[in-house]
Amino acid sequence: MIITTADSSSEQSVERAKKLAEELQCRYVVRERRSVAKLFRIYKDPDLIIVTDQEIRYVHPEKEAMHFHPSMSFVRVKRLLRGDSDPMLEVARVQAGDTVLDCTAGLASDSIVFSQGVGATGQVIALESEVCLYALVKEGLQTYQTDVPAMNEDMRRIQMKNVNHATYLKTLPDRSVDIVFFDPMFREPLMESSSLSPLRGLANHHALDFNSIEEAKRVARKTVVLKEQRDSSEFERLGFSCVHRNPSKIAYGVIHIDNNES
Repeated sequence: MIITTADSSSEQSVERAKKLAEELQCRYVVRERRSVAKLFRIYKDPDLIIVTDQEIRYVHPEKEAMHFHPSMSFVRVKRLLRGDSDPMLEVARVQAGDTVLDCTAGLASDSIVFSQGVGATGQVIALESEVCLYALVKEGLQTYQTDVPAMNEDMRRIQMKNVNHATYLKTLPDRSVDIVFFDPMFREPLMESSSLSPLRGLANHHALDFNSIEEAKRVARKTVVLKEQRDSSEFERLGFSCVHRNPSKIAYGVIHIDNNES
């Protein structure tokens, strides 16, 4: 992966790009008004992150380009700020001050909603195994500006980690977080979700394994939550007998740790 900036960028964007490249141990290149196609030809690397003053973009010669955006979390957070409820927060039993481990961050939309739910005294740790997606989302969470100050604060508080959840869960002590959350790429994609189409080209498509759920049950204090399609067989396969379905096409499977119900 290579990281660069726009043709004309501020010193701040250049420093952000250099810092990101250093963290990820990848190549930073000066743009020098070269086209994206020319950068691909020169550096022979198909994964390109472009840091600009307004946004961060991922570009690949054979994939749909992506930029970070909060997606539906923007609507969900605004509803929460109006005093409405959110089904995910309700089934996970989120309270202010909780620690949430989002094992499959993706574009971090759910992490943003969790961050609003746990508040400034809580903590959201978001794991993303794919380095290009991690770079896009980590930088986006720290720089994307909405017109809702509370949501900007929600995004800034999220701690991103570039690691596979199966590895990370094994490093955690028993009962060290309140909620463990999984939202893997659906086995059968919702084709009308056009906003997620570019994500499928970057995300980890491996199915969850039973061992990860067992580790999550060891680590969680309150709940382990699985987000899936409402008719998915993954709930049964992974041991989620308590499934909350609603009129939408999304459902949540919940394992309650503190009262031993699943």
